[in-house]
Amino acid sequence: MNNHQYYLMIQQFTLFSDFFMHAVFSHSREAVQLLARILTGKAELIVVEWGLEVKKGFPFFRNDRYDLFIIDQYGNVYNIEIENTLRALGKRAFHNMCLLGSQGLKPGEEHKDLRENWVVFLTKKDFLNQNEPFYSYEWFNRKWKRILHTKAHIRFVNGEYRGDDAMGKLMHDFHCTNPDDMFYDELREAVSYFKKEPKGVNAMCEIMNEFKRKSKNEGRRQGRAEGRAEGRAQEREAIMRNLREEGMSYEKIARITNQSLSKVKSFFKTQQTA
Repeated sequence: MNNHQYYLMIQQFTLFSDFFMHAVFSHSREAVQLLARILTGKAELIVVEWGLEVKKGFPFFRNDRYDLFIIDQYGNVYNIEIENTLRALGKRAFHNMCLLGSQGLKPGEEHKDLRENWVVFLTKKDFLNQNEPFYSYEWFNRKWKRILHTKAHIRFVNGEYRGDDAMGKLMHDFHCTNPDDMFYDELREAVSYFKKEPKGVNAMCEIMNEFKRKSKNEGRRQGRAEGRAEGRAQEREAIMRNLREEGMSYEKIARITNQSLSKVKSFFKTQQTA
């Protein structure tokens, strides 16, 4: 695929396109700050640090990569995920929040020093199909109608929302392929860089080229692994046939080849019907 073909593809990207979104928000602090302010409703939020594809976790446990990781001027922490599907979002949001909270205090800090932790999933489809701009979840006692003040916030933002407000305009901009149609200058400038500026377009082409190269290498590795597995299976089957020809029982063949008795019987049954 040549750069002209890449260029045509780039013109169709939106901010829901995975590596295009990563490139845009890696490039522009202003765009990240606008996004965080609108998604959380914090108009005064200042982005001090941010990163894309930030890895969080602990040794011997599952590690996750956050689409967007932000720290504000007060040390509050934000994980923003841009999602095209709705699979297991509740469990994923809970897991991400647990990782944030568990790393929220440094040695010597007291629990009262815990800062706010936000997990925000911006979903392309409406999470609850209620046409609300977002759905927020807090720790809540149902019987006594009391909120447990944990400073932990989980929010699902509706990418289909089109209200005449800041969130509706932001969701409109996320679906735009043409930056000239966007409401927000911060997003328009950041997206235009990768769609219209030669330097930005070339950078985007390089990203896509690298992605294609890695995908091809991964496919080759997988193909080699599958080929080795197939070769081992064929060798094992040949051994099984030889042992059976020597009059060995299914039970002994299973022990020698380290397989279950049912698998051995099933193999010879298919050989008889072939």
